[in-house]
Amino acid sequence: MAAGPWEIREIIEKKAPDFTLKDMADADVTLASFKGKVIVINFWATWCKPCKKEMPSLNELFNTYKDEGVVVLGVSVDRSKKPILKFLKKTTVDFPILLDANLTVKDELFKVFSLPTTFIINRSGILKEYYRGEMNWMDPKIIKLIKSYLEQ
Repeated sequence: MAAGPWEIREIIEKKAPDFTLKDMADADVTLASFKGKVIVINFWATWCKPCKKEMPSLNELFNTYKDEGVVVLGVSVDRSKKPILKFLKKTTVDFPILLDANLTVKDELFKVFSLPTTFIINRSGILKEYYRGEMNWMDPKIIKLIKSYLEQ
């Protein structure tokens, strides 16, 4: 069962839990491999309309700031890769998409209870922010926040 918002708040300002998930090429990807970067983790699913709607701005965020040290990870909670691969044929996504089919990362580690939910992790690996619902990731307020974490 997914967690409530009070449980998400309990993990903010703590070290982000490490995990390993498969990407769309079946390669293992660990959160720890991005140490020293500002990490944006977006929990989403192909059946979630707001999730799909915010993908272009997440992709723009990634492409605009990847050379400065921003990593975006899309963690899909679909049950298999098939619907994700179908979605990726129609939508350009340049950042890694990982599959959390058993929902362990979503439910147990990050306490996510609704989609989309997105976390920002600073360069020291601390969970600093979380957002529930569809966001414009190129909003000036979010960009200012991301830049502040890049400067730390």
